[in-house]
Amino acid sequence: MSATDRAAHGRERQAAAQLLGRVVTGIWTAHAGYAAVKLRVADRLTELPRPAQEIAAEVGADPGALARLLRTLAALGVFTEGPAGHFALNDTGRQLRTDSESPLGPFLELHHEIFRPWHAELLHTVRTGQPAAEKVYGMPFFAHLERDPAAGKVFHDALARSLPLLVRAALADGVFDGIGSLADLGGGDGALVELALQHDPALRATLLERPEALAGARERLAAAGVADRCTFAEGSFFETAPKDHDAYVIARCLHNWPDDRAARILRTVRAVMRDDARLLLFEQVVSSEPGFDMGKCADLTMMLIGGRERTRAEHEDLLASAGLRLREVRGVSVAGTPKSHVLVAVPD
Repeated sequence: MSATDRAAHGRERQAAAQLLGRVVTGIWTAHAGYAAVKLRVADRLTELPRPAQEIAAEVGADPGALARLLRTLAALGVFTEGPAGHFALNDTGRQLRTDSESPLGPFLELHHEIFRPWHAELLHTVRTGQPAAEKVYGMPFFAHLERDPAAGKVFHDALARSLPLLVRAALADGVFDGIGSLADLGGGDGALVELALQHDPALRATLLERPEALAGARERLAAAGVADRCTFAEGSFFETAPKDHDAYVIARCLHNWPDDRAARILRTVRAVMRDDARLLLFEQVVSSEPGFDMGKCADLTMMLIGGRERTRAEHEDLLASAGLRLREVRGVSVAGTPKSHVLVAVPD
């Protein structure tokens, strides 16, 4: 091996070691980000560097410890380090402010406070195929959220931050064009219906949800001045769906469930769809090609609660099992979130 080849081989080994080092220490940096979010550090920083000692007094932290935390995060590019223990806000850190539209701050809280216990049990799931969340809680994940309102609030608040961004992007891209009536199944607090009704004054909607969730949706749509164009229906999308709508939407729900239960949802919808109706699914589509894809990482999390992210072929097979055909997949890109998709399906 020539000196040039040895040098190239050495650089490759060093790059591989650095990559593995980031994998090994990823939990460290995630905890650092969480601490900064909980202390609301980004809310106190400005574009002009401020001393860590001042910030510590405002957020209730030890000055020396906070300076070391900020130094680490600045080294990662989250904040900017100035002279003599001063730190400033940059575009990355600005996404962690409480007044930011970015969902990344709430997701750091979600991952640390809700996901972390069952991520620690990943080995259990890999060995047994059983959801780690059920080992941690002694019950399915969503049953736990119903029994623990505080955990449910953290979970739903984090999702509520990102969904409107995706819906606005889909509306701007024309995904909802040509729809006169829309049924949102499992529509939560009504954020999607609110935005759709505001976007199209002629649109009418039905929101299907469990009774305990509908109260918040009614309040939200009333405050937005669109409740008169929405019908609120109590029920579960495993059992029922409203009839006679141009389009049905299920936003970020199918990935919560294994194939048999997801297929049950789809069959329930298919049973009430007209031949000219369409189904809009807000889901990730995992790349089937080798290489990095955030959907592959998200799939590990879904595996731990018994769900899964799916490739295009897996979505097609799931839809076909319910008498539906995938017509198209439209990418929906929002800064600060993994790439999402809207899958448009029609009766087969």
